[in-house]
Amino acid sequence: MSKENRLKFSTEVEVSDVYNILTKNYIEAITDYFELQRIWLNNAYITFNDLDKYFILMSLVSKTFDSYAEYFIKYNFDQFYNVDQYELKKFNIVNIAKELSISKETARRKILELEKIGIIKKNKKAVVINRNAYNLQKPTTSIHLISKFLSNLSKYLQKSNIIKQQISSLDLELLIKNNYTHCWNYFLKFQIDMLTKFKQKFFKDYETVQIWAMIVYNQNLALTKKFKTSNSYPDKVKDTYLSELLSLTETLGLNAMTISDLTGIPRPTVIRKLNYLVNNRFVDKNKNGLYTISNSNNVKEIDKYRIENVSKISEMSCKLFNAARIYKN
Repeated sequence: MSKENRLKFSTEVEVSDVYNILTKNYIEAITDYFELQRIWLNNAYITFNDLDKYFILMSLVSKTFDSYAEYFIKYNFDQFYNVDQYELKKFNIVNIAKELSISKETARRKILELEKIGIIKKNKKAVVINRNAYNLQKPTTSIHLISKFLSNLSKYLQKSNIIKQQISSLDLELLIKNNYTHCWNYFLKFQIDMLTKFKQKFFKDYETVQIWAMIVYNQNLALTKKFKTSNSYPDKVKDTYLSELLSLTETLGLNAMTISDLTGIPRPTVIRKLNYLVNNRFVDKNKNGLYTISNSNNVKEIDKYRIENVSKISEMSCKLFNAARIYKN
């Protein structure tokens, strides 16, 4: 190993550094993050018209990546998607159900449905994931969006002299694709853990999470526009974010048809999920049939989780920044 290529721990990006940058530039960062989540969830739903099945598949993909890491195997993006099938050892329905906070019966039924459409094949305690499954979930757009998100963060890290220069979105895309099974697993684990806990704490299923997130996304766009127009960002906006969003509820909102069009979820299903959200004071419906965030104790509890989640976003981002530092050559 040459002197130039030796790992320098002194140049590691710290989670606390990323957290501080996220906090100081919260509106810009969270807007990029929401766009990433919107596209990822919408594409996830469209894949199977069922987020439970998609999360089961992602869990199996992540476990495949874990198996590779155990044997010091790493595939780039093209290598991974050019192989016909992958076998995952020690497949267990109970563990999948527990990880995704679904019943064992639901997990079993969804896995049987994945088998029927040829995505996976189960043999005793082993499962083979067909290449068709990976083609269905190629995350090209998501890789682009997370690279944009991280590149913008790196701009502020550079301004704070934490890193020497901003990392371009293109360089980050190449990093993730060239070290795909290693780097993308950071993102998959983050998504599965964060969205499942969000569902478990507040909502009954992933589709309700997706609909709630779309309503928040819409109000966040209006808030971002407001701040850009005034060219004024309040101090500690991370902590006052909910009150800022609630200040806009009287002037905007989404109807059920628009939410259906944006998410791909059928309108009757959207209406049923919206009724749950209204009845539990997560959203309000005005006289024009528009849905906005509710000023309720339930929403305030969600906001506490949002603030906690900044730490999780920082951890995931930090791992990818440090991977970029290692793999850039």
